[in-house]
Amino acid sequence: MRYRDAGVDVTRSDAIKDEVIRAIRSTWGPEVRPLVGGFAGIMSVPGGALVAATMDGVGTKLHLARTAGRIEDAAADLVYHGADDLLVHGARPFAFLDYIAQARLEADVVVAAVTGMARACREVGAALLGGETAEMPDTYLDGVVDVAGCMLGHVASDAVLDGSRVRPGDVLLGLASAGLHTNGYSLARRVLRASGASLTDALPGGAGESIGDALLAPHRWYGPALWPAIEAGRVHAMAHVTGGGIAGNLVRVLPEGCRAHVLAEAWPRPALMRWLVDAGQVPEDDARSALNLGIGMIVAVAASDADAVSAGLESARQRAWRIGDVVAGTRGVDWVER
Repeated sequence: MRYRDAGVDVTRSDAIKDEVIRAIRSTWGPEVRPLVGGFAGIMSVPGGALVAATMDGVGTKLHLARTAGRIEDAAADLVYHGADDLLVHGARPFAFLDYIAQARLEADVVVAAVTGMARACREVGAALLGGETAEMPDTYLDGVVDVAGCMLGHVASDAVLDGSRVRPGDVLLGLASAGLHTNGYSLARRVLRASGASLTDALPGGAGESIGDALLAPHRWYGPALWPAIEAGRVHAMAHVTGGGIAGNLVRVLPEGCRAHVLAEAWPRPALMRWLVDAGQVPEDDARSALNLGIGMIVAVAASDADAVSAGLESARQRAWRIGDVVAGTRGVDWVER
């Protein structure tokens, strides 16, 4: 019995690796030390700074992406997600490592995933330093692909944003998302199936876009819009709105003695969020915990800096709203209804 008979074709795996290496090396700068046959990637750390790291996966968005032929875009979202996780703490991305797995590796799928991640790495300034491609029959279903990755960043020890600067009286600015980003897709796919709609149908209440385009909108990279405010010392804390929704992520950056009030009607819900809630008859509590509801990042700033930060975001073409404030109280988040 050959290894290939058990579902693993090493020759095909090697051929795929040869094809994707060009995309990987397109992200490398002089700080990367090339290794022939290396088991890890090696590169210098800028300025001897602290290293920040985060790990995540694309999740079930990949199912929709595969149906729509957009694996490259969904894989890129993983990079943007990781870069935003680092941005929350004031860290700049410098390296990314990926993991791609299938029951049987499909060259076009793997190449598309690596190409998407490489494109996004170039955008956020990270080297795609290495990764792993695994073929595992019985562990994965046929036709399914799993993509995960680890983003590394650097930040000076005196520049770490950890929420300790948040004070009662701070203003909360909510930055618009570009859609679901990379969370809530298990619920969204269930709603899609139950509704009987297809990805090519027009999104009810939308601006002419299809449901598929709205569901597969890219995860927004907030670095270019936020770096000026961060470097000016105007940002007290940030919360990347991922799994757990607005409240579940905002509470993670609140110090003891600080409570956040989020105004439920402070921003307009995008058409996609309205359709998912209506078509799926999703209870409001579930919508708030599973979906970002149109807010992809929350920034806490002093009230005196709110206008300047908002103006900077506007000049960077990043839509933002004042969605609440911080008050004295037990650490937590309240939704405030008008």
